[in-house]
Amino acid sequence: MELREVEVFLALAEELHFGRAAARLRLTQGRVSQTIRALETEVGGSLFERTNRQVRLTPLGARFREGAQRGYDELRRALRDTRAAARNVTGRLSIAYLPSIGNDLVTRIVRTFEAGHPECRVYLHTLFPSRKIDLEPTLLEGDTDIALSWSPGGDGAAVASPRLVVGPVLAEVPRAVLVPADHPLAAYESVSLEDLVDYVLINPSNAAPQWQRELWTPSVTPSGKRLRLTADDVVAMTHHDELTADDVLTLVARGHGLHLTVATLLEHIPFPGLAAVPVRDMPPMALVPVWSATAENPAIRAFAEAAVLALTPATSHD
Repeated sequence: MELREVEVFLALAEELHFGRAAARLRLTQGRVSQTIRALETEVGGSLFERTNRQVRLTPLGARFREGAQRGYDELRRALRDTRAAARNVTGRLSIAYLPSIGNDLVTRIVRTFEAGHPECRVYLHTLFPSRKIDLEPTLLEGDTDIALSWSPGGDGAAVASPRLVVGPVLAEVPRAVLVPADHPLAAYESVSLEDLVDYVLINPSNAAPQWQRELWTPSVTPSGKRLRLTADDVVAMTHHDELTADDVLTLVARGHGLHLTVATLLEHIPFPGLAAVPVRDMPPMALVPVWSATAENPAIRAFAEAAVLALTPATSHD
């Protein structure tokens, strides 16, 4: 459903005359009629009773008008407030994100923000997977204003701290285990954590507190069986001080362990020879923006709002 359709409906509901509504909207009368017919098809019922003498709302139309008017007024108010705020959003923003989120998704968010706030310059850089749990060093000590991060558990609690602000949940993505394509588990439609007890899991986040690590890569299964996790020396298998996303994928492909991740990982970072098998007994990952509480400003708040807008599913043609 498009905003213009709602505008046409509300104008006709007030005028109760196709000609007057068309003149008010600067449309042809035929266009108004076409729009109302399309809207009634989408709603699934008649919104107006039409005779040669008059036009009036049906009970369904009256009910729709009440909700549509309220939503339309709220949207116009939000647009007005946002436009006013946009005039004050200038300067620069440094945005960090995990590669597993996807360049396409991050680009969509940034383009939405830049379209509404052209006076604010955005700089993007990626986060090391080992920084994905404890975001405080990145946001409090570095040159990063906002981190787009995964938070296991379906909300932002896993990355929250007294010094950080966790923004709204932008998306939820199921969990998966990354395996070589010829691994026995690759043939499964889904697995449970119980199926992983015989395999080593690559865990690139050993520096974080235990309770946080458990949300990302648990050490035991729901039944209490212990899972086998890699130790700190897994980093020595690479040429970096910290594991990169490519390092983790390469280690899995080389047979050094499996890795718990998001089900969409290989859509964003293609790697022939690997498979992401859904894990059915883990809560989803939540995608959230995170920033320093002391650094919050209109630009940061505007970016969080733009991220919500960019990732809200369109409903106009469904």
